[in-house]
Amino acid sequence: MIALPARVHGDIATEIRLVRERAVARVSEVDMLVAALRDHIKDLQAERDWLRAELAKANDARALAGATWLHRGQKHNR
Repeated sequence: MIALPARVHGDIATEIRLVRERAVARVSEVDMLVAALRDHIKDLQAERDWLRAELAKANDARALAGATWLHRGQKHNR
């Protein structure tokens, strides 16, 4: 059986530091991705609300255009 040489304390400290740096970098990437997705969701929600308002306006205009009661009294006498 081959025995590996014992690690020096400096190597362990360096390894711990590297692991921490990688973990922080990954967390930072995930945080930025989450923030970007939240901004995108807010933009999509704003667009959805605007489209709903436009649809409501179009439906109201169509309902008024087809309303026969609106034109009563506006026709010329025969």
